[in-house]
This record gives sequence, C-alpha cells and structure tokens, in this order.
Amino acid sequence: MSDFNKDAEKQEQLLKELEIENILAETHEMADREKMKRTAQKYRVKPKVADIFSNADMKPRLTNANPLDLDKEEADDNTIVGDKNAATMQAELIMDGAEEKVQTPEEAEREAKEKAEREAAEKAAKEPGKIVTLTPEYAEDTRFSGEVLSTADAFRESPVIENITSIDIEVPDGENGKNGENGEKEQPAETAAPEKAEPEAAEAPEKPEKPLERVVAKVPIYRPEDPKDMLNIKAGRFSEVVTTEYEEYIRSKNPSVITHVIRPEPKPEVEEEEKEEDERSTKEKILSAVVGFFSKDESDDDDIPQEKSKTIEDYTGEDDEKSILFELNHNIRKLFSRTLIMGIVTLLSFILTVVTRIFPDAIISAVPVAPAAYAVFNFLLVGFSVFVNRVAIMSGLTPLLRFKGNSDTAVAVAGVAAVLQTIASFFMLGDMTVFSVNYYCVVVLLAFFTNNLGKLIMVLRVKDNFRFVSSKGQKYAAKIYNNEYVAGKMLSGTAADRALIAYQHKTGFPANFLKISYAPDPSEDLASKLAPITSVIAVVIALFYGVVKLSFGGAINTLALITALAIPVSTLLAVNFPVRRLCKNLLGYGAMLSGYPSIKQFCDSTAIMLDANELFPTDCIELEGIKTYEEYNVDESLLCGIAVLKEAQNPLANAFDSVISETGESLPEVESVLYEDELGLVGWINGERILVGSRNLMDKYSVETPTPEYEERYTSKGRQITYISRAGRLVAMVVTNYHADQELQAELQRAEANGISFLIRTTDYNITDDLVAKLYGLFYRSIKVLPTGLGHVLKEAQTTIEETSRSYLITGGKAASLARAVSGSVKIKSNISLAIMIQLIAIVLGILIASVLSLYANIGVMGSLEVLIYAVFWGVAAIAAPAIQKP
Repeated sequence: MSDFNKDAEKQEQLLKELEIENILAETHEMADREKMKRTAQKYRVKPKVADIFSNADMKPRLTNANPLDLDKEEADDNTIVGDKNAATMQAELIMDGAEEKVQTPEEAEREAKEKAEREAAEKAAKEPGKIVTLTPEYAEDTRFSGEVLSTADAFRESPVIENITSIDIEVPDGENGKNGENGEKEQPAETAAPEKAEPEAAEAPEKPEKPLERVVAKVPIYRPEDPKDMLNIKAGRFSEVVTTEYEEYIRSKNPSVITHVIRPEPKPEVEEEEKEEDERSTKEKILSAVVGFFSKDESDDDDIPQEKSKTIEDYTGEDDEKSILFELNHNIRKLFSRTLIMGIVTLLSFILTVVTRIFPDAIISAVPVAPAAYAVFNFLLVGFSVFVNRVAIMSGLTPLLRFKGNSDTAVAVAGVAAVLQTIASFFMLGDMTVFSVNYYCVVVLLAFFTNNLGKLIMVLRVKDNFRFVSSKGQKYAAKIYNNEYVAGKMLSGTAADRALIAYQHKTGFPANFLKISYAPDPSEDLASKLAPITSVIAVVIALFYGVVKLSFGGAINTLALITALAIPVSTLLAVNFPVRRLCKNLLGYGAMLSGYPSIKQFCDSTAIMLDANELFPTDCIELEGIKTYEEYNVDESLLCGIAVLKEAQNPLANAFDSVISETGESLPEVESVLYEDELGLVGWINGERILVGSRNLMDKYSVETPTPEYEERYTSKGRQITYISRAGRLVAMVVTNYHADQELQAELQRAEANGISFLIRTTDYNITDDLVAKLYGLFYRSIKVLPTGLGHVLKEAQTTIEETSRSYLITGGKAASLARAVSGSVKIKSNISLAIMIQLIAIVLGILIASVLSLYANIGVMGSLEVLIYAVFWGVAAIAAPAIQKP
C-alpha cells in the first residue's frame, strides 16, 4: 500500500513539474512574441499623424514635460510645472536665487520703441543743421493731377480767395512755387517744414550765414507687377468740377492733356467684341444650357476659342484641346437639337397612327375630310424630317452610286420612299369614308430618331474620353505582347488556349485618339454591306408587285414597306449605348477605351501581366513581428536586408518604408542581387553576402535556422516567414501576413470569369500560385508565377516608355484599371455581336414576310401599326438582350 502511495506521489510530482514547465514555456513564448512585436513596431510603416496646432496662427502646441518622467535629480521641490510665461519664468528665477527680471512681450516691445525714440533724438541733436523731408519715390513716367488740372477750362482763370481759412490748397507763387526742384508740386508737409525751421535758425545768430542742408529721404511706394498708366493725386479737397475732370481723364481710351475733352462714357469694346464673336442662333443658345446637363460640361462656353481655327484632323497636343472641344460641343448641340426635334415628330406620327387605327369611324364622322388631312399631316411630318436630316440623307445616298453604303443609307432610302408614298397617296385617297392608305413613314421617323440618338451618345462618349486623355498626369498605354513564342512559354500550364497577353507601360502622349474614336463599328460594317442589297431587293419586289397587280400606287406602297422593314432601327443605339456605358464606368476606374477598335484590340485577350507589387502594395502586407538573433549591429544588418529588398523591388520592402524616413539614415549600396526561384534573394553589400528568403535558402548557404516546429508556431495561421542573414550569421526572422487588395480582387475575379489568366512577376518567394489563388479567390490554373527568366521579359515590357502610343486603351497605371478594361472588352464584344445578330434576323425576316404577304395577298394586309410594332419589338430586343449581361 505504501509503494502505491509513493508511485502516486511521484506521478503527481511529475505532473506538477510538467505543468510548471509548460507555464514557463508559455511565459517565455509570450515574452518572445511581445519582444518581436516591439521590434516590428520599430520598423513597421506608421500612418501619418496630422499636426496639432493650438491657435489660428498654426503654431505647434507646446507640451509640458510630465513630472513623473523627469529624473529624480531634476524633479526637486523647486520644479514648476505649467505653461512657460513671464510670471512662471520670473518665479523660477526667484526660487533659484536669481535677481534677473523677466519682461513680458508687451513690456519688451514698449521698451524697444522708447529706445528707438531716444536714439533718434540723440542723432538729430548731433546734426541740428539738417532738415529731413520724406517724399514718395515715384516712377519716371508718372503723371500728377497738377499737370492735368492746369489745362482745364475751369482753372484757367486766376483764383479769387475770399476767405483764406476755408482753402487748404496752396496758391503757386511763381514758377518755383508751382513746381518743386524736380518739376513736381510739393506737398504741404514739405513747405511746412522750412517755416518751422526758421525760428530755430533765428535763435542761433552765431551761424546765420550757414545754409540749412536739405536731406530728402525716398519712401518706397507699392508698384504693381504690370506697368500701368497711373495718375497720382496728392492730398487736398477738390471741387465737383475737378472730380469730374479727373474721372473723365482716366476713363478716356488714350489720355492726352492737349486733346482732352469732356464726353459721354464710351461703351466697353470688350462687350462689342464678345457680341460679334457669338454667332450662335437663338435655338443654339437655348439648347447649349440643356446640353450641359447631358454632357456634364460646366465650362461649355469657355471651350470656344477666340477665333475658329482650321479643322483639326486629330489630337496632337495641348494646342488642339480648345479646337477639339469646340468641335465636339458644336456637334453635340446639333445632334441634341435634331434628336429632340425627331423625338417630337416621331411621337406625333405614333399618336396619329394609333388613333387612326383604333378610332377611324369617330375621326371620320368628326372630320369629313379626315383621310386627306391624314395624308397632309404625314406629308408635312416626312418632309420636315427629311429637311432636318438632309445631311444624313445625302451622305447615305451618295455611296449607293458605287453600290456601297453606311449607317445612314438604309434610312435615307426609306425616307425617299416615304416621301414618294405620301405624294402618291394624294391620288389614291378614293372614298373619304375610310383610311385606305397605310403610311409606313412612322418607322422611318423612328429610325431618324434612333440614329440621331445613337450618334449623340457616340459624341458624348468621345468628349468624356477626351477629357481624360487631355488631363494632366502620367498616362499608361495598354498593349498586346507581340512575341508569340515567348507568350506561349509564359502561358504554358494555364487554362488559356491562345497566347494573347495584355500589359501596360508608360507613354508620353496618346496618339490617333479621334481616328480610333470615330472608326466604324460592326453596325456600320453591317449597314454598308446590307443597305445596297436591301435597296435593290425593295425596288425589284416593288416592280414585280406593280407588274403582277397592275397597280402603280401598290408598287409605291410596297417600296415604302420593304425599305422601312430593311432599316436596322436600333443598330447605332444598340452598339453605342453599351459602349458609352462601359467607357463611363472605366473612367471611374482611371481608364479610357477610345472606341470599337480598342474593343477589337483586347476582346481576344487570354492573360494579363501583373507585378507582385501591384498585387500586394504597402497596405496589403502586415509586419507582425521581427525576432532578432544577433545583439551586435542588428539595426545595421536589418538595413542591409532592407536594401537588398529595395534593390530587387520585392513587395516586402514596402513594409519597411518608414524606417528610412524616421531614422534619417540611408540604405547601404547594394553591389549585386540575384533572385533564386522559390528560395529568395542573394545580395552583396561591402563584400558581405546578405541572404533574404526561406529556410531552404539559409540551408543552401549553411546558415543555421530555428527548428521547423518552432517556425510552425508562427505559420500556423497563414502567416509567412522570411529570414535575413549577414555574412553567414542569422540576423532576424520576419513574420508577415499578406492580404488581398479589395478593388483588385473584384476585377481579377471578373476577368477570370471572362476567361483571362494572370502572369505574375515576383522576387518574393512567399508569393506563390497557391497564395494568390487563396487570397484573391481565383482558380489555381488561372495563375502563374513566372520564373526569373520570363519574369525579366515581363519587367522589360512593363518598364518600356514610349514617346507616343496609340490610344486604344489608356489608364492611370493601376492594375485594377487594366483588368477592368480588358474584361469589359471581352464581354462587350459578345454583346455587340448579339445585338447585330438580332437586327439582322429582324431585317431578313421582315423582308420575307412582307414580300410573301404583299405578293400572295395584298399590300393592304400590312398595316402601318403592325409594321411599327414589329420594328419596335426587334429594336427593343436588340438593345435589351445585350444589356442583360453587363460587361
């Protein structure tokens, strides 16, 4: 029984010893962690602290020392704590046994003034024979009031002094009395000085023959930077005549004493010039304010140059900015006015079409000649629309001579057919009791409206983009890497099927901006190829209908119907609206996409080049602890490690930015540095080898490191470990924690959803495919950290600086901007293709249906309301279907 008790006691004793050891180990570990945190705090990047000021003078607030922080030798009973002022300073001197008196600032200022007065009096006493006169120091070409007033008619007569006490202007006594020695009229103060000095001279008869010496002290006066024609008026009271004369003189265009006459105030010539320059019509003046709401341009009128310069072909520099903005604003005003007018006209035609179709009997009973009035209204609406859009109609019909077309060709042909139909309808009204003619011009008017609206949106997009291109700041141009062999090597192992890699680099000037912005898009290409064909088909079907049905009026109606259905009603709107929305979104990210050529340039991209510093900027690397292993020159050794990180452009170097700024020390010069893949950096400083990297790098160069079990204490929660050694000795272990940039994370995920992979260059062994995939929420096959050789290729491409670059895609340099623009280009390409496909289906299907029904039945079965509904349905589908998937 006793042996059992002894064993139990021993076991209990062992448990207590183990518990004590665990407590001690935990205590040592906690102390070690606390020491690492304090060391890391010394080198961690600290946020900027705003200066604290005590008053409006922005003077730093004085902080009194805490008595508890003072040394015991200094903190005696005589220590005074509080603000330093005259009273506390005097009390401190008295307590120290000193008799010196401390003055307040007011007392010191008063004593200084008294001292200056005493010195001036003593100096004047030593030189009693001098008279000091202060006179302003005027410019050589200064005119004075006396010179002007002497020529006025009101002052040519000799003045009669009735009461000498009521006048304070001196009467000139001869030529010398009128003007001083320099030809200037002396001030009263200058004449009063000698009169006061004469009695003093009389009291001293021993020196009557010695003349008084006059000393003139020049007083500097304020002079503006730009020389102006100034007229200085000396002290004195002037009558109303003098005041009027003086004001009239300075108001005159060319002041002249000889030819000066009193005349009414002339109108400012600046206003006349402004009125002559403003050649806009009343309509344009009213619309300019409304256009500002849509274009968000608060300086619309300020952009108009003083003189209309010659037509600018493209943007070539700052000298072209005002001319281009003037042209853009002018086009916006014209398009806005046409869009507004065509919107009203289309709405009226739509109301007439619906009302005559739903309430025909009521209208005819109310208006006996309603069919004729309906024909007149349609003729006026179509004729007015053709006149408003005459430029677009001419530009659309001209290419047909060469069997070509553009975006205006189809609507121009339909407009001509609508005019012919309305004219021919006057001869086909027949019985006035029914609306026997279907007017298809309502579709043409709708097409005019959507075309103008699409062009307006396009010009607004160009203007917003131009604001970005012409703004100040460093610009980056996006490119596609053109070495297919190297690009294939980079993308090997990723999910990309083609080697089209996008990247960006600095550029001096974005060129070809207007050319790219106004380049044709797929809708233009479709219209240019389809419009001549549909025009020929419409004429052929109309002739065939006229021959088969033996009806000239029916042939005209068939021509109007086929040409109306052949219009891609919303193609311009369906293309420019999503492109404008994407460009506006990109401007918020600091990127600019010029036009459809830009989309075509990047829509097939399969990868984006990124630098590790873009993935993990300063705010995304948290320095959690530094454990040092050397007690001698630790700070110097750490500075060597930081210098190697800086030289290699390692993201971890950003976490130590505050070290240099706060200590004021400079980093040592790095002789050479080499990055070994997945290991770390090897650098040389002052003949000593500096290693910054992983445990494997330290083992490779025989540097002892802590055990893996000890290292796991800090890496268990996703942290990273980086070792620093100097001359074969371990200096420190740096514990870091990497975070994803939130803005960049969202854009990389969006780009990955569009089939884009990411190529990463790094000199930090901690940044791996798995780390990036985990932090940024990406598929691991979409990421590839490049080896050193290919990383140099990426670095060379990104560090290139061009004087001029084509402005397909211009950014402010952020990786999120590039990713957003490239992914948007990929997505919007498919949306535009979908919109064009819908419009093509609508045109082909509409022509087939109209041809069959008109030939086998009668043209009258195709009502104008049914055709309008058909066009609106497919137009809305072409706009809405791509908008469901935002780029």
